[in-house]
Amino acid sequence: MSTTLVMSLGELFKQTRRATGMTQTELSERSGIQKGTVSKIENDEVKRPEFSTVQPLAAALNISLDTLIDYYVEIEKRPDSLLHILQFTIQHQSSKETVCKVASKYLESANEDSYDLTNKLYTIINSIEDSTIQLTLYNLIIGYSRSHGIMPYIAKGMYQRYLIERNDFSKLKETYHDGKYILLYSDFLSLSERIELYYKLGVHAYNIRLYSESIEHCKEILTENIIEHKVNALGILRDAYFALEEYEESEFYALQYKQFNYPYVQDNIILMDAMFASHRGEFEKAQFMLTSFLETCKSDAAILAINQLLQIHIKQNNHKMAEVLINNNEISPISEDNPFVYQKYADHLHLRGQYYLSIGDYAKSINSLIQAALYYAKVDDTFKEKDCLNTVMRIHLDYDIPTQDTFEKLSTYYKKTEE
Repeated sequence: MSTTLVMSLGELFKQTRRATGMTQTELSERSGIQKGTVSKIENDEVKRPEFSTVQPLAAALNISLDTLIDYYVEIEKRPDSLLHILQFTIQHQSSKETVCKVASKYLESANEDSYDLTNKLYTIINSIEDSTIQLTLYNLIIGYSRSHGIMPYIAKGMYQRYLIERNDFSKLKETYHDGKYILLYSDFLSLSERIELYYKLGVHAYNIRLYSESIEHCKEILTENIIEHKVNALGILRDAYFALEEYEESEFYALQYKQFNYPYVQDNIILMDAMFASHRGEFEKAQFMLTSFLETCKSDAAILAINQLLQIHIKQNNHKMAEVLINNNEISPISEDNPFVYQKYADHLHLRGQYYLSIGDYAKSINSLIQAALYYAKVDDTFKEKDCLNTVMRIHLDYDIPTQDTFEKLSTYYKKTEE
């Protein structure tokens, strides 16, 4: 509804009541509001009725909350009242447009300092469960803070927006660069927020294979003595250097990582030691470590061990052991809210595709590779996605696979990526 209203709130109530054939007495009985008060509101004798009074009237007249808000915010100027109305609209799941309208009106309050207004609005957003509403309000805070020069809330707003938007796995590259931009404002974040930002960016960069940048972010964490983040940063540094084939640096951080006695740390130590053993050509040692690990590990960690074992078997052309491993371990993407798990599941499907190709089962190889490409697409890993699809086309051309079958599978793949 336009902010230029064609009638007053009182006129809205009066016209709606008359259109339904309801008397003031009936409206009073249905709403619990005294008849005299109803009459005064309808005749605009109360210039700024309390929201707690008009809301029951609107409900009794079946006037939507969004419509009521459109009218009410035109007459309400008090910031505390507007903040209360904002919380009411959020609790009653009003549209994001209505929520934004109330919040904007609140920030326009002339009788309170702009910093205090922003601080109060920022404080209530964390309690909101709907991330779409959260994002709308953080964007509002960012825009308002820019126009009023409130640097801390430009930084905090962008930081919170990044934490929400990074959960869209299909845009991991885009949101990573948005997150990096916040570093320009990092001095306006608290120490805990700044360390958390570096950690999130370190993980994010690692997941999109920007290993050097991941290392840069994680080293910032080591300058502060926040143990939990320090432990995790050491693990990422170890893995990132390994991915860059800088093995001495990787082992340097692995030794530091081993000093911490957390359960998840012990699991990661076993997996990484197996990778070091495999790199040194100690395949039997690596296989023993991974096989023993699979007997006791949690399901989330199993895929990491299985992928390592499958890589070893493929590298050694041990087709029999690879077949046993695949047949005895049915893997699925356990956690749908973790891009790392999705990526490792995609890696697993990719390895299966390589195994089936090595034994000449081209149909299964193509199936696995297309499934892998689909999961790589879910986490915005276009490099690995294209690698899988290029391998599919190479198999098709090199081994004279029927055109119809391959194209049908690729067509299904492209339809799924557009969903």
